[in-house]
Amino acid sequence: MKTKIIMMLMAMILGLVGIARSEIVELPLGCEGTYNQDMPYWTGDFDLEVAFTEISNVYIDWDGGITAGLAIRYADPDNPLPLGVGTYASLGFNPSLRRTTVWGGGLTYPDPESFDGMFEIELTGSSTWSDILDGEGTITIGYEELIILEGRYVESGSVVLNRGTLVVDGVVVPEPATILFFSTGSILMGVRRITSNSCCKK
Repeated sequence: MKTKIIMMLMAMILGLVGIARSEIVELPLGCEGTYNQDMPYWTGDFDLEVAFTEISNVYIDWDGGITAGLAIRYADPDNPLPLGVGTYASLGFNPSLRRTTVWGGGLTYPDPESFDGMFEIELTGSSTWSDILDGEGTITIGYEELIILEGRYVESGSVVLNRGTLVVDGVVVPEPATILFFSTGSILMGVRRITSNSCCKK
């Protein structure tokens, strides 16, 4: 009987330790503000307070407005034209760059062009999410301008970010307290069932 109890309890515990659930975890970043050449980026460390066995997708859910800059062509320097600028969210290299960018402002200049949505931070090359499986990492939000081969910006644009939330879709490892709770309950139920069966056979 003791052997049967031990084997049953071990099977229950191993099963419970392996429990994992697919979950979407969201974390407001506190990155609101104006981004331009004078304030080109914001960097923050994050802790999602959960660990993952697997991460499927990572997103930035944000909204704001993009105001284009003015650029000239060297062949026609007296006629500047509106040229869009962008804002990006990056989780750095692992080993390739992981980022997403929103461009805009060129069609609405001098008024800002609004953006609002959840944009995927894409993996490129051989990059993975292995470095943030523990729920911790560093994210950078920044401002960028287009590379102009035959001209340059004569007036910088800007990006006003109203909010930014990091969204991670993955398989979450259950907390130790949760495992202990269910393990204890399963153990007590198992012992009671085996004891009851043994009594009935006598």
